Amino acid sequence: MHPRVKASMFSLIDLLNMGFLAVLIGFLITTHDYNPYTDKLYALYGIVLIFIVALAYFRNINKHIKYNLFYLLSAVVIFIVLYESISGLLPIFVGDIRYDPWIDSLDKQVFGISPTVWMQRLIFPLLTEVLYLLYFIYFLMPVILIILLYRNKEYREVEVSLFTLFINYYGAYIAYFFVPVEGPRYYLANEHTVSLDGLFLAEPLRDFINKCEPSTLDCFPSLHTSILIVITFLASRYYRKIFKSYVVLSIIIIFSLVYLRYHYILDILSGAIWALISVYLGTYLYEKYSSRFNSHLVDEAL
Repeated sequence: MHPRVKASMFSLIDLLNMGFLAVLIGFLITTHDYNPYTDKLYALYGIVLIFIVALAYFRNINKHIKYNLFYLLSAVVIFIVLYESISGLLPIFVGDIRYDPWIDSLDKQVFGISPTVWMQRLIFPLLTEVLYLLYFIYFLMPVILIILLYRNKEYREVEVSLFTLFINYYGAYIAYFFVPVEGPRYYLANEHTVSLDGLFLAEPLRDFINKCEPSTLDCFPSLHTSILIVITFLASRYYRKIFKSYVVLSIIIIFSLVYLRYHYILDILSGAIWALISVYLGTYLYEKYSSRFNSHLVDEAL
């Protein structure tokens, strides 16, 4: 059975993507006169907008479950493209502004010393190796949950999860433009006297992680913290089999954020707060407005 036709051909995920796209275009307009990537970004954002509209139109007239994988992957591709484009906006928008001195000073006021500096006494190669590996696994945790839900044909749960995750990601990305923070690995580099040497995988994993980041100004709020909390909440609600393992992984990975010098404590606390807000917004907005828009994925149960 096909889902009933809604007033809008767009899904809530479409609207969220277009909303974030509009914000990025706003940042681009602000930097128009001195951004060397202006023309390329305008062209890219135009293509993304056309693709979102075309995809919504196609989905509106092809409400068949066989296209669900295409609809899902298309949303993810749009997300990745928008994420990667930030590297051509964020450093230019913020210029030389950094909030590291302020955030580090707050950490020192509370703890008496920068937590990443204090944690040097715990460093040894095997622990470093394990924490880099788990830090990398963080990137797979949302993917694993979505795959498990999709495999079980729980398409509504997939859509709610994506919607909530996108709210979390996009909100944090926007915050980076207003609170640019490089993190202790850069700002406190001179105070870190013990190197983070691993055994075999630490260095290649660190290099890979660095290449995956479009900007080094992405510390406040800690998106790792917020995504870990959000994805663990979603697992508790939709796929209990992995909930306990996600709790354990999340605790260890959040510890690694300080050990590996990626975040200040204030970053982590702000990430936790944003996670709670994102979960509330994702749940509330989807339940309140999903009936007014088309589903992003076709659910046979509708």
